[in-house]
Amino acid sequence: MPILARDPFRKTSTAPLGPDDNLRKAYVAPGVMLEYVVAGAMMGVVVVWIFDESQYLIDEPDAQ
Repeated sequence: MPILARDPFRKTSTAPLGPDDNLRKAYVAPGVMLEYVVAGAMMGVVVVWIFDESQYLIDEPDAQ
């Protein structure tokens, strides 16, 4: 999060969500995605997505 706060427009780790660059998303940790808005010198987190990968991944024994 501190890296994102220093540079919210990082081209290698963030992506725009609309026609302009102010609404963006970034994967900040395994299973955690943020949607945030940048207005001038301020950044506000709008949505925090937390993925529980154990709920949708299939173990090998279950695949049969």
